[in-house]
Amino acid sequence: MKLLVEKYYPVLLASAAAYAWWRFSPSFPRDEKEFLGAAISVGSIFTGFIATAKAILAALPNDSLMERLRESGYIKDLASYLTQALYGCLSFSVYGMAGFFFLEQQSPSLGKFYAIGWIFLAIFSLTAFHRVASLLIKIISHGSR
Repeated sequence: MKLLVEKYYPVLLASAAAYAWWRFSPSFPRDEKEFLGAAISVGSIFTGFIATAKAILAALPNDSLMERLRESGYIKDLASYLTQALYGCLSFSVYGMAGFFFLEQQSPSLGKFYAIGWIFLAIFSLTAFHRVASLLIKIISHGSR
């Protein structure tokens, strides 16, 4: 994947999905409370995975893989991707929790603008997680020199 595409595809896909949601106005599932609870769980799992991956990379000795990453110049990109994924997944979970405050007795109660934000964060988190996971798999499979 080209570096320019790799840098921006999470925000571009998330923006396109949010626009499509705004344009076509689909609705959230009827059982919004359970839906938000499941989304928070997924966001929390993604956040935990990214935080663990960041900790593992930080703990690697400098004379190994981390040294080669630093020499290649891509360590800043990887750190940026990890940070974006971590904050994106965390924001998705927090946004999902905030949705509970907007729930009302009748369903559907979450408004269009909440849904657009939720879709943006969901797609951003998913694609940022995908970007980090695929890069970590490439780094691990590359192995030794």
